[in-house]
Amino acid sequence: MPKFVYKFETILDLKEQIEDNLKNELGKAYRKLENEKDKLLTLETERKELILEITTKTSDGIPAGKIKEYGSYLSVVRGRIWHQQESVNNAQCNVDKCKERLIRAVQEKEMFEKLKEKQYKSYMKEQSRQEQKLTDEIVSYKEAKRKASPISAGGNY
Repeated sequence: MPKFVYKFETILDLKEQIEDNLKNELGKAYRKLENEKDKLLTLETERKELILEITTKTSDGIPAGKIKEYGSYLSVVRGRIWHQQESVNNAQCNVDKCKERLIRAVQEKEMFEKLKEKQYKSYMKEQSRQEQKLTDEIVSYKEAKRKASPISAGGNY
């Protein structure tokens, strides 16, 4: 029986490599997103601590100049938080894009796998049909030979 050869095997292999690469890319995108979220959390914690410190110092009595300094620094921290939130949003968009590309790649690979499976079933049917044909030919040959033997042996009447 000849070996099954799938004519799109190289394309299927390529699709599998693309899928693996996209999985790795998605993993990197998730790590980047988590890193950006951690930075945002750190900045928000810093802002909360700063607000607490301002509240504590104003109740204790603090010069107006210091309150202005704290206010300016709080504005800077809020600006950093805003920029970091943008970074988190961008990282989330990147994760979403990676997911979409991975889904498409998986669908394309599955399409080639289904085609391979379909061709393999067709190949197996054809092989079975060929084996049945060969078996029928052998049986017919043996039957013809068996029928022919008594005729040639019976020539001595």
